Amino acid sequence: MNSKGKTRYFIASLAMTLALGTVSSAALAMGSGSSWGSDTPDLSEVVEMIDAGKYDTAIASLEGMLEDDPKNADILNYLAYSQRKSGDLESASQNYERALMIDPEHKGALEYQGELFLQTGKPDMALENLARLEKVCGMDCDEYKELSAKIPQ
Repeated sequence: MNSKGKTRYFIASLAMTLALGTVSSAALAMGSGSSWGSDTPDLSEVVEMIDAGKYDTAIASLEGMLEDDPKNADILNYLAYSQRKSGDLESASQNYERALMIDPEHKGALEYQGELFLQTGKPDMALENLARLEKVCGMDCDEYKELSAKIPQ
């Protein structure tokens, strides 16, 4: 690679690093149950849709991804989050359950399912999710703090 190629590569890498630094904490929590590796789908475009509030577009993309990878807890969590934000609470509930059946310690799904419980008048169930999060990641993890802050004291 010549010096121009190295410079372009560096600039592209820097741009990606800066772009990733702007991902919202909500999006980070949604996918934090497992790390993204080379064998997992690239969800960055979906994260951008969700961060922009384009839930219907995200749902369509995620449903397509699920056809190829029906046991991916991250995809199910993103789908449930988008469904919840767009008002489809029943589908969101089902997909949070599916995500947690695949990965019972998925921090994002535990947090956001807890928020769904609060939305649907089930604070005791939200407290159960908070207790599960404490066991999974302690009281200092972002997901625990986010859910805890939303539960009325």
